Amino acid sequence: MDAIPQPGVSRIARNADKQEMRLRRLRSPMARFGVGLGLLAFAVLTVVLLSSCSSGSSDRAKAGPLVRVTERDFRITLAPARVRAGDVRVLLRNKGPDAHELILVRSSGGRLPLRSDGFTINEELLDRATVLAEEPQLPGAVHTLRLHLRPGRYELFCNMAGHYLGGMHAELVVT
Repeated sequence: MDAIPQPGVSRIARNADKQEMRLRRLRSPMARFGVGLGLLAFAVLTVVLLSSCSSGSSDRAKAGPLVRVTERDFRITLAPARVRAGDVRVLLRNKGPDAHELILVRSSGGRLPLRSDGFTINEELLDRATVLAEEPQLPGAVHTLRLHLRPGRYELFCNMAGHYLGGMHAELVVT
């Protein structure tokens, strides 16, 4: 509420009086406690935020190694091709001009079974060995997958018509 104008007292003087009253309130013990509590809350929040930022690398370490998988027409490359068993992150990139899918199966060591069309893998026969079946991704698509892999050999391939036969497959060894 504004004070009632007093004759002979300027507006500047009234504002100075209001400022003086605010300063007196801040000097009271309760106000100092409130300011101190606010500063403490700010400090705790800062520590929490900084620690969550710095824990990103340890979260990545817990998530396991990163395998970069790049799909291009008639070629899949991965790096590294050998990782430790456990949680693994897969960074999947489609650098081809066409859509590609990614299927990951535990390998039995031989060629994968073809369907009667002679161009695609018979995925139904691999159901028990299938670890991942990622839908076709458009050119330029990039995303990260998280897997838990047991020791063994895994075959990664694209099962679009003729892609596997054209060379779109790679092996990942998990120790």
